[in-house]
Amino acid sequence: MKIAALLTGTILTSPVLAQSVSDLETQITELRQQVNVLKSRAASDPIKSPIKVKWEPAPSISSPDGLFEMNIRGRLYMDFATINDKNDNENTSATEFRTARLGVEGKAWKDVKYKFEADFAGNEVTVKDAYLQWSGPSQITVGQFKTPNSLEEQTSSRYTTFMERASFTDAFGLARQMGVGIGFGGDNYTVNMGVFKGSNGTRAENEGIAFASRATYGPKMGETQLHLGASVRFQNQGDEQSDIRYRQRPHNHLAANRYVVTNKIANKDQMIGLEAAAVMGAFSLQGEWATLKANLSNPSFGQLDPSFNGGYVEASYMVTGESRAYDPKKGSFQRVKVNNPVFSGGMGTVQLAVRYDRIDLSDKGIFGGEQDTIILGANWWLNRHTRFMVNYSRSKVKNATDVSLNGVDGKNTINTIGVRAQIDW
Repeated sequence: MKIAALLTGTILTSPVLAQSVSDLETQITELRQQVNVLKSRAASDPIKSPIKVKWEPAPSISSPDGLFEMNIRGRLYMDFATINDKNDNENTSATEFRTARLGVEGKAWKDVKYKFEADFAGNEVTVKDAYLQWSGPSQITVGQFKTPNSLEEQTSSRYTTFMERASFTDAFGLARQMGVGIGFGGDNYTVNMGVFKGSNGTRAENEGIAFASRATYGPKMGETQLHLGASVRFQNQGDEQSDIRYRQRPHNHLAANRYVVTNKIANKDQMIGLEAAAVMGAFSLQGEWATLKANLSNPSFGQLDPSFNGGYVEASYMVTGESRAYDPKKGSFQRVKVNNPVFSGGMGTVQLAVRYDRIDLSDKGIFGGEQDTIILGANWWLNRHTRFMVNYSRSKVKNATDVSLNGVDGKNTINTIGVRAQIDW
């Protein structure tokens, strides 16, 4: 509009008839110079939109000054499984939405972040992460979030190698709780700790208290990315809460039964966990071990407090040449970068993996059982946000005489096959 007004004004003030061709050329030259000046001013001071929108792949909306941002988040996991055991307790062939999650995350006034997610799987609404986070000299988080424990728990299920996490993470009750956390770190280390008072769904007047802390170190040695970590958790049930029990399914969420399980036996416990991983190009190793001492709430005369333990070791290989993405500033694995996604004519990313998993819930007169599992897995990423998974597991149970599903000898064998279609945004 400025350029059009300039042209109109200049023409109207010019003589109707130019005195000569030379006069016309002079006027044209002056017009060109003034147009170039206006173009330069427009380029250096563009009109700014009140919002900025980008796709990643869902829309991310932010203000031009960077003070405010909102991202729409979600994930959908559709599972199918077949499960059977040697003692004929179940012959499952079923499907489910393992996760159907929607939420938002963003920041307000630049240094305050927020996140809220709800899961609609199973026709129920469950609040997952719901917190605000202030980033100053250290990072302070208030709300509901995961206690800082375990490499597998701190790695999003979007990026874990297998459909289900390690047995000990569920058996020992590692989960989201309401609390206050503080964390700090550097380029290759993290330290996080927090105090918690039960989950959002807890309705007891006295919810008890839990303390958890985790530290990680992720050095780079040549072409090898290493991860080392340790964590602790101390929890004490409140007077109004029921005692703690420890249990775990075979390696699929659709399993109808748990073949290793204790009664509600403890009013407090203490857990220590160790972590290690290495990424060497397309090949990676990962493992954890955790031990938990349960303080019996009503021990029999002379009965000692039992100690339970569990862990895993796994190896994986990216057939298509990519590497697992590890972030030493977070102490966890992140989204795999797919070099040749299917939508651009490539074959995506293919990963093969194997894991040995163990959980032991038998000790000091408690015979909840020992479960040793071999898991084979294959993952195919069509692109960075879409993945298909296939898992086969074979679990052998022994020393589980407290669990009637396993018979008088306390033994059983469970086979599972699981398939997942997964997308997140």
